[in-house]
Amino acid sequence: MSIKFSPGQTTRISKIATFVIFLALIRCITEPFRLQYYSTIPLTFFVIKPFLIGSLVAALALLAMTILFYFGRHRIIIALGILTIAILLIVKRIYLTT
Repeated sequence: MSIKFSPGQTTRISKIATFVIFLALIRCITEPFRLQYYSTIPLTFFVIKPFLIGSLVAALALLAMTILFYFGRHRIIIALGILTIAILLIVKRIYLTT
């Protein structure tokens, strides 16, 4: 089964995918600050570790998506966006954070 999109649609969807991954990066970076504000105990590296891993995954994906955008590889950007979200969910599942 193949899904057909016009070139304008793939460009728009790839821009939306890039924006979503950028929002995920911002969320991963700012979450330790929110935890520090609401936590009654000091944060340790092990508490912040899943957010650091998520930030690294999102940043690397965003870099790849930006480079691919310059080369006009919009379908790969969409696939990479979906793969990045899946990896972030796996990291969340491994560390069981809410």
